[in-house]
Amino acid sequence: MDKMLYTAASGAVRILEAQSIRANNLANADTAGFKADLERVNAVPLAAQGNSLNTRIMAQTENSGFSHQSGVLNPTGRTLDLAIRDRGLFSVTVDGGEAYTRSGAMVANAEGMLTVDGRQVLGIDGPMQLPEHKDLFIGEDGTVSILPSEGGIIEEVGRLKLVNPDLALMQKGPDGLLYSRDGQVMAQNEDVLVDSGFLESSNVQAVSELIASMDLSRQFEIQVKLMKSAEKLAESGNRLLSNV
Repeated sequence: MDKMLYTAASGAVRILEAQSIRANNLANADTAGFKADLERVNAVPLAAQGNSLNTRIMAQTENSGFSHQSGVLNPTGRTLDLAIRDRGLFSVTVDGGEAYTRSGAMVANAEGMLTVDGRQVLGIDGPMQLPEHKDLFIGEDGTVSILPSEGGIIEEVGRLKLVNPDLALMQKGPDGLLYSRDGQVMAQNEDVLVDSGFLESSNVQAVSELIASMDLSRQFEIQVKLMKSAEKLAESGNRLLSNV
């Protein structure tokens, strides 16, 4: 009975871990540039002891990365809303290091620094800072130009750092940003192009995630029933022993 209880409890824990992955995906279904986390379960056979048969297999949830699928590009008409065509990533600063994202919802703070979710956006020469300007233009290669406040000619003030690593070599951090697995800084890629006035939607398939979440709930109920059955069997065994 103890083995049955342990097996059922292990299955319930695995399902709760899977539920947390699905819940996080659903919570970010409307987050620009979000990449859905994937779930993978590994079967771990337990070694038989004594004369028992090798029949027990435990389920273990493993991190299998994130979906590489691109989201839909939605028009916003805002110049600082940027979306990457096809493959590529924006670069941002994180604790003195560098991380990457598909989210291009950029905002200029009080100092004129371009930010995404409060993190400074990197250009090829460092963090991007906008001087006072009357108008702003962003080219498809990430070149940022302004029309000065006092008028005159359009001036180029920098260029966004756009990278295009193999996503299989990237991992997602707890903050939702992407990092290289070996910790190396990615190089600028001249082939990455951006569209101004668009934002990439999350690639979460909300309906599929919801159906998977409902299925996991049913599986959890089965594990709970197994644990209750193990408890009843244990109680019955104890009564038999007490009557001997």
